[in-house]
Amino acid sequence: MSRLDELFHKLLAGACTPAEKQELYALLAKPEHDADLQRLLDEAILSTTGDEKPVADERAGAILSIILEAQAKPARRKTILRTVAITAAAAAAVAALVWTGVQQMRPAQQPLVKTEETPPQEILPASSGALLTLGNGQTVPLDSLGQGVIAQQGGTSVKLGNGSLAYDDAQPGESTFNTLSTPRGRVFHVTLPDGSGVWLNAASSLRYPTSFDAAERTVELKGEAYFDIRPMAAKPFKVKVNGRTEVLVLGTRFNVSAYGNDPLIAATLLQGKVAVDQRVLQPGEQARITGENAIKIVKADTSQVMAWRNGMFNFDNADIREVMKQLERWYDIDVIYETDIPPLRFGGKMERSLSLQQITRILAISDVHCRLEGRKLIITP
Repeated sequence: MSRLDELFHKLLAGACTPAEKQELYALLAKPEHDADLQRLLDEAILSTTGDEKPVADERAGAILSIILEAQAKPARRKTILRTVAITAAAAAAVAALVWTGVQQMRPAQQPLVKTEETPPQEILPASSGALLTLGNGQTVPLDSLGQGVIAQQGGTSVKLGNGSLAYDDAQPGESTFNTLSTPRGRVFHVTLPDGSGVWLNAASSLRYPTSFDAAERTVELKGEAYFDIRPMAAKPFKVKVNGRTEVLVLGTRFNVSAYGNDPLIAATLLQGKVAVDQRVLQPGEQARITGENAIKIVKADTSQVMAWRNGMFNFDNADIREVMKQLERWYDIDVIYETDIPPLRFGGKMERSLSLQQITRILAISDVHCRLEGRKLIITP
């Protein structure tokens, strides 16, 4: 057994001394050990049949990997980021171990993020923040405001607190429309006047009335949002999506993804009942609408749909273009391909709390190389 194998297994068993951990990190940092690292990861997380093995939290926290492996597939496809079945907390522990070890020890002659003169500024993941456009056209940046009432519109008070916006329309008055917009690199939560909750993903917007005084509660969405709708049988809730599709709601929890640069609109029902263009969904189903407005109902992977709300990236046979779209929105970057787009496919999970530099180091293990210039992530050969 090699010294690398010995130290790797000692770490999994919780028997490594601090000095041995540093020795292991130093060995893993050397490019010539990449193949050995992949072999050790396969042994740790795959059964003899190639299926994923359950990994206990205490072991998962010791796996010096990036929960990731590259495996050749037919037609030059690769499946990357193989999932270990662990909790989010354990995944964070894995990432912390990896980046205190491998990232610090990786030699300078093989940089993953390059600059000509000075190291790039660390690009952090998305945080809470949004821009609120009031009915009179005034815009209010919510990132820098303190807590409390930030606007009074007719009989409705708009309150900001703990990174969330709330509407109180207890006093009758004239209703107007507000628009809540999250730029790239920001997410936000709003409680609508009826008590319904909406969580906006990055690069999204929601237009809604300050008081639901009409026969229907209607909002308009661009981008992606998760809805937790308060039941009101006398006032059905409607979501107009990109001016193309309507989701009719009767007290429910669901997610809608409808980014302008995606060819697909996807409405996924978690609980309750919705109708998408008059097609009724059952919990766990997803309505998929293509550019031709053709609608298809499929069984959804709800854990993947809700990954963004649970602080995870969760890819399922996604090509590199789709992965990079998510990174663009989450880290507020632009992705540029220096050559043809690599024919890679991804599957598995990563914590959304990682910095962009950590993500690029993870991708590099699977031969996705890049350099960072300002807020441009350039995919290189």
